Amino acid sequence: MNHHCGRRRRRGQSLAEMAVVIPVLFFVLMGGFDATVMLADRVTGGFAVRQAARLAAELGGSQTNPNATTSQIDMQIVRNALAVARGLTSATVSEIDIYAPSQADGTYRAGDPVDQYFVNGGAVSPGTQTFPIQNRNQTPPNETSIGVRLVWTYAPPAGIFPQNMRIVEYAVMKASPLLL
Repeated sequence: MNHHCGRRRRRGQSLAEMAVVIPVLFFVLMGGFDATVMLADRVTGGFAVRQAARLAAELGGSQTNPNATTSQIDMQIVRNALAVARGLTSATVSEIDIYAPSQADGTYRAGDPVDQYFVNGGAVSPGTQTFPIQNRNQTPPNETSIGVRLVWTYAPPAGIFPQNMRIVEYAVMKASPLLL
């Protein structure tokens, strides 16, 4: 009889341990899934801003585009960033900024010249516009650095990470030099 009682106790202990381990294991697996999706989206967002910054550097300013408006040049850059950002699986793009960084690290600071574009669904609407193409210098050695910033919100598919995490990606490149 003692032999059966010990087996019953061990079986009860196994069930209790499993009741603790299964939820922890579930949260670890789902958290890993959320983290993996977020990392994939960050890589895609990074591709989007680098591609858009390359295009901004190629397009340059009014020296290479004398008949273009700032809006025409900026919309090419914004459409390019959005085309790559379509690959974001669990994110919503809310803003794309084209700016001239004042800091050596290239980050956007309040007060930097910027052309903001807000994205809502498929619609793009302009915000603050303080970085006209006439200010995008392409004459060496003073080429303007042009940054592209993508602001997006991550919505974790498994719901383990906090909802609506705001993430910012940016890339900065010098305007293509105009060789005289």
